[in-house]
Amino acid sequence: MTEEWWPELGPKWEPTTAMKPACKCIDVHTHLSVRESNELAMPHFKPEMDPRTFFSPEESTRYNKELRKQPEQIAKFNEPEARIEDMDKQGIDMQLLSIVPPQYFYWLEPELAIRACRIQHERFAEVVAQYPDRFAAVANIPMAYPDLACEVMEEAKRDFGFNGFEMNADVLGADLDDRKYDQIWEKAVELDMTAIMHPQGFTHGQRMDDYYLINVVCMPLASTVAVSRMIVGGVWERVPDFKMVVVHGGGYLPFYFARTDHAYNVRPELRRNITRKPSEYLHKLHFDTTVFEPGMVEYLIEEFGDEHVLLGTDYPFDMGPTDPLAFIAQAKMTEQSRERVLGGNAARLFKIGA
Repeated sequence: MTEEWWPELGPKWEPTTAMKPACKCIDVHTHLSVRESNELAMPHFKPEMDPRTFFSPEESTRYNKELRKQPEQIAKFNEPEARIEDMDKQGIDMQLLSIVPPQYFYWLEPELAIRACRIQHERFAEVVAQYPDRFAAVANIPMAYPDLACEVMEEAKRDFGFNGFEMNADVLGADLDDRKYDQIWEKAVELDMTAIMHPQGFTHGQRMDDYYLINVVCMPLASTVAVSRMIVGGVWERVPDFKMVVVHGGGYLPFYFARTDHAYNVRPELRRNITRKPSEYLHKLHFDTTVFEPGMVEYLIEEFGDEHVLLGTDYPFDMGPTDPLAFIAQAKMTEQSRERVLGGNAARLFKIGA
């Protein structure tokens, strides 16, 4: 592959073409990188620990490497001032910061995992304190160690004021319906924290190792598998008040849950852990607007209710929309729904401005 083949590297954020609404616009799906935690963790890294990278073709790996070393990209991933410049162009009042998924670092030993999370939280808190009207943040927790994850959640709430946490769609290949994770969901309810599920590739991406399908298909596929297992595995049967936002519009399941409901009616396997149709648990969840088609936003609102849909952009990755307000403006909804989607739901779930 030659450099001439590549399009212009990186997304470009131009001034929004939409009229800025009067309500506060809060983007719940954004990522901030923390260099210091990366420096701590990467000496312990092995390629098989990151399925997205492990199954990515050389073409995509080379392009991403070239993209990420661009000075403007480095600034957007690391520095709040560069982000604020783009937010002003987008018409975004606030970003909810979460760690970049490659920095979950679930594979670290316990002591290092706690240190990495604390370094990330300290950086997030620093940015929020510097720009409290522009940023809020959620925690990263060491999911491979549920006991420690609960301790880190408590610290994140108590010491940093975080009202949520981000998590992968699996934990080093382990599925989230495993009851050993129930204490995490229970602790989230106890602390009134909302989870954000954001996958980091797919654990079995052998057939997705070309055309960037490891991202295009596997990101929503990972969420679909994880949420399906959590539902039929009884997570919300056991912990009914656990709140979760699933990015990328929730993956594929919100658009095709009728098949799962049908299976519940005709197959005993799906009734082992739950007492209601799978879709009834699915309707408890929340979804962001990173779906690229206005009609899909309309569907999510119609099917799940406007209180379950939140503005999200995946900033500053190139797989997100660069003019989110214009995108939402294309979706047909009431003004009340628009205000909830653009910021009201985020403020409520993550206690922004409380």
